[in-house]
Order: sequence, then structure tokens, then C-alpha cells
Amino acid sequence: MIFLIQYSSTSRQFEMKLLRSFMQKTSLITTLLLLVIFGANSMGCQSTPNRKSVVSIVTTQTGYQLLRNGEPYIINGVGGTTHLEKLKEYGGNTIRTWDAEDIGPFMDQADELGIAVVVGIWLKHQRHGYDYNDPKIQREQLKRVEKFVKMYRNHPALLAWGVGNEVELGGDFDLAIRQINEASRVIKSLDLDHPTMAVIAEIGNDKAIRIQEDCPDIDMLGINSYGGMASVADRAQKQGFTGPFAITEFGPVGHWETGNSPWGAPYEQPSGAKASFLKNNYERTVQSNLDKNCLGSFAFLWGNKQEKTATWYGLLLETGETTQSVDVLSELWTGMKPSNYAPVVTKMHIDADPSSMTKSQQLIVSIDATDPDYDLLETHWEVIGESIGESIGGDFEKKIEPVTAEIDITGPTSAIITLPKIAGAYRIFATVRDGNNHAGTVNLPIYITENE
Repeated sequence: MIFLIQYSSTSRQFEMKLLRSFMQKTSLITTLLLLVIFGANSMGCQSTPNRKSVVSIVTTQTGYQLLRNGEPYIINGVGGTTHLEKLKEYGGNTIRTWDAEDIGPFMDQADELGIAVVVGIWLKHQRHGYDYNDPKIQREQLKRVEKFVKMYRNHPALLAWGVGNEVELGGDFDLAIRQINEASRVIKSLDLDHPTMAVIAEIGNDKAIRIQEDCPDIDMLGINSYGGMASVADRAQKQGFTGPFAITEFGPVGHWETGNSPWGAPYEQPSGAKASFLKNNYERTVQSNLDKNCLGSFAFLWGNKQEKTATWYGLLLETGETTQSVDVLSELWTGMKPSNYAPVVTKMHIDADPSSMTKSQQLIVSIDATDPDYDLLETHWEVIGESIGESIGGDFEKKIEPVTAEIDITGPTSAIITLPKIAGAYRIFATVRDGNNHAGTVNLPIYITENE
């Protein structure tokens, strides 16, 4: 009879005592098997040292500081779950998820690369029909919180818990606060070695101070801020907020914040303008407050997604190229210049009125684009229908495929485009690549009328 044994020993003496007991009662074959098991364990092959991280927020003379395993830690982070090697290459040290479902392999990869993870635990939104006042639904959500905390609380990559994401958006803020704090209370009952962070959409008139006063089980505030990021720290202070915070999403001007065309299409910043905007906001809100109450930030999005357009928020293209904003982040994080820069794209030009195009009209189009390394540029042009999605808060949007349009390339950054034969709202997209896995983007909304 062969016994398969799982155990965790506390000393070599215990191991040998147990081994002698089994050797007296088992066959030679079993004894040999046990020798292999115990021998392997004593050589470190069966168990590894406990590498659990311990993270805390401490008060300093000027504000707050994050400590990871006893060492000061500044969050140089992004949101996403992909391209971890590239994040490491550019100097990032932290990544944030929105949920903890099926992230085990991701956590292991992050640990191997030395990247810390803020594990998001998704809390369902009232605007999606979720009724947290239903006791059964409430219990189910809190059991889900408990499950993920038990699953990842000892993982060495864990930095903190992100409790929900914009739960208050489109719903009752009092109910959202209740969800956030009750989830955080469950987390703290199971894990006191990692801070909890409530993640909200901007700070409104009183959101920051309400979290501070009404969520005693929250250790820090996570703020998603785009167009107003440059002033978010000052605005939080005016509310009376005095706790530690991190910017949990930031990037370009949001599609709900920018100006619109006469037919309602929001104008997206070119990639060059996005990079400048990101740099200014980081310096004013994050960099200037790192020795006060800001613990770091997470740029959005380390990857690519369709949200109003396919290029609005992605720091990388769908094909993996990095944009100028990644170069900016890398310099802010490391103080060093990248070995090769992305193209700088600042404007698109067309030779007609964007609001009154005609079917099958030929347009002469060009863009202002340069490359800091004098790499040869190549531009890919597309005509894509305008998004009609009304989603908010990052809700899923289906990717929009390009329409059929005749495109004649006339130069590295210019072309003649024959417009579609169907009236409606479209965008002309230009993607500029430098041949070194970097790119820049720009697009312009246009409207094709029914008139010939």
C-alpha cells in the first residue's frame, strides 16, 4: 500500500520523526517513495519559501508613503492585463486589473517580471440592473469578494486591493459607498497585509470627502480622472480630503469631455497632443504630490480597446506598437530617454468641408508627422463609420470595421481617398508607423450628405 502525503513541515526534526514512523510500518517500496518525497522537500524541490508581500501606508512628516516589504514604493503603473514584458522594458513597476477572475497565470507572470499588481475586485453596478439591497445578491457578492481574497492574499505580486471601479456611476452614491465599505470590511477580515483602495470616477463635489468619512475600511482613494486631472488634487483638498490617493486612470481628454462636431461626433486628440496632455497632468498632479499624499498613478490603457474609437485610450495599438505617450511615461518613470521614439503626429488636413462631403467624393488628405529619430514613416489610411454606442464608464463596445474606400497613397504622410457611396457619419483614420514597433495616430470626423 502506497501513501501519498501532502504536508507543510515546520522543522527538519519533525520531518525525520515522521519519516522513521512510516519506515517502521510500511513496505520497502513505500519507504523508498517517502525518502524521495522527504529528500526532495529538504532540498527545496517540493515547497518554496513564503514570499508573501507585506504592504502598508505610513504617515510621514509631509504626508503619506507606500511601503512594500519595508521599502518605499512609488506606483509607476498602468491599467491592463497584457504586454507585461513591454511594461517592464519601459520602466513600469505596477499594473492594475478591474477584476480578479482567472488572473492566476497573469499574477505569476507579473511576479516573474518583478511587477506588482493591484488586484481589482469588480463590484456590480446599479446602472446595470444590480440590486444590492437584495440580501441574497449582497451575500453572493461578498462571498465572491471573500473567494478572491483567499485566492490571492498570499501571492507575492499583490500590492493592494482595488475595491470596485466607478460603482457609483449612474447610480446612487450612498448605495455605492455601502457596497465599497462592506466589500473592504470582508477583505480586511482576511488580509491585513495589503491596503484597500476605493476606485471612483472623478471626485465630483464631495465624492473624495465622502469616501474618507463614510468608508472607514478603505485605506486609500483611487481616482479615475481625464480632462480634469491637472486640478484633481487641489479639488480634493478643497473638499476636505486629507488621505492618501492614487490616480487609477488617466490619459487623454475623455470622449465625454471634448468638443463635438455639428453632428455630435467628439474630436479625438492626435497622439502627439495626447502625449503632451498626459505629461502635463502627471507633472501637476502626481509628480508634485509624491512627497505629500499621492502614492502614484496608473495610465489607461496598457493595451487597446474600442471605446468611441479604436485608438482613443490605448497606449498601444492593436498590433502592439507603442505610441508617444508610452515614451513620455517611460521618461517620467525612469528619468531616461527611450532608445527609439515613436512618431509625433499632430494634425490631419483635408481639402474640403468635413460637414458636407458628397458620396464618392475624392479628398486630398495629409497629416503633420515627424520622427525624432528620422526613421522612415509609412501611413495606413482607413475610413470607418462613426460609433453609435451610448456606453459609459468603459462599457463594452463592438469593434467597427473599415468601410470600402479607394485609397491612393501619394507620399509617406499623404493620400487621395475616394469616399463611400453611402451617406452618414464617418472618420478618416491615419496610423503612422516608423518600422521600429512605434506608431502615431490621428483621425477626423466627416459627414457625407445625401446630396450628390
